[in-house]
Amino acid sequence: MNIPIMQTLTEQFHSTVEEFLERTGFKPTEFGRQAVGDPSLVLNLRRGRSPTLATADRILAFIREADAAASKRRRRVNEK
Repeated sequence: MNIPIMQTLTEQFHSTVEEFLERTGFKPTEFGRQAVGDPSLVLNLRRGRSPTLATADRILAFIREADAAASKRRRRVNEK
């Protein structure tokens, strides 16, 4: 019986952050600074740090807002 391997919440969160960085070209230090005021955030995550739920919520909200702003800019460019 093959049971699918599921990512933990921590792994999902880290993947979300890494995918955002790759997709947007954000520098890790700038991302941490803008998202939560901590330029060492990504380095610490890569070293195994787990943020509090409140901090994870702030980071995910930053990612959602940045993605929404990018989508809005793309729509405006395509309308011209």
